[in-house]
Amino acid sequence: MSTHTFRYRVDAPFACGEEITLDQDDSHHLARVVRRHAGDAIEVIDSTSALWPARIVDIGPPTRVEIVGSAIPPPPHAPVRLYVGLLDWARLDAAHGQLTELGVPEVVLFTSARAARTPGQKEWLRRASRLDRVADAAARQSGLGARPTVRGVVAFETVLDEIVPGDSYLLHPAARLSLDVALAGHEGSSAMLVVGPEAGFTADEVAGAQDHGATVCGLGRRVLRTGTAAIVAVSAAMLALGALDPEALA
Repeated sequence: MSTHTFRYRVDAPFACGEEITLDQDDSHHLARVVRRHAGDAIEVIDSTSALWPARIVDIGPPTRVEIVGSAIPPPPHAPVRLYVGLLDWARLDAAHGQLTELGVPEVVLFTSARAARTPGQKEWLRRASRLDRVADAAARQSGLGARPTVRGVVAFETVLDEIVPGDSYLLHPAARLSLDVALAGHEGSSAMLVVGPEAGFTADEVAGAQDHGATVCGLGRRVLRTGTAAIVAVSAAMLALGALDPEALA
C-alpha cells in the first residue's frame, strides 16, 4: 500500500545527489509526528519553487535527506491579480489556502465603505503572519513552492488607482454582464479581479471603478460569499486565459 509523500521547504538551491539538512520543526514533524524512517521517500521544495524527490538518510534530529532525482519545475502562476474586500478572518484563511493551490501570485486586501472593521497595524501583522502559514501548508500539500504575496490593508482608492482599463474586472451581483463573457474578449495575458466585501460595494464605488476603466460583471444569479466568489472568479479567469490547458503546464 502506498503512503503519503510529505513535502518540506528548503530555501536554498541544491542538485541531485546532494545531502541537505531539514530545519528543527520539519525534522520533528518527520520523526515524531508522521514517524518516517531512514530510506523513506519525501519531496523537497527549493528556493525556486521546484520540487525534488528525496530520501531520508538519517532521521536525526536533525533529519538529513539526499536528493535522488531531477527537479520538477513549478507550474506557472495563475494569470490573475486579485483584490479582495475585508472579510471574516476564518473565511479569509480558508479562501487563502485555496487561492494558494490555484497559484494566485498576489492577494491584496482592501477596505471600503461596507467592509468590516479595519484592523490596526499590530493586528494586521499577526493576521498576515497567519496567512503566510496557511499558504505554506497549502503550498506543501499541493506540491507547489510558491505562495501568494499578501498586501494590505489598502484603501479602495488604491484599488482604483491600480485599475488598468481593459484588464480589470469588478465583480458585482447586480451586473448584467457575466465574467466569462467579459473575459471572452480579453486580449491581455493576465487580468485584475476585484471582489467586494460581504456587504458589497456602494453605487459610488461601482461607478468609480467604471470611471477608472474596470468592467463590472457578475457570476450569475447566485449571490456568493466573498471567499467563494474569489475562488470562482479566479477559476473562471484561469479557464478563459488558458491557464487550465494541460499544455500550459508543460
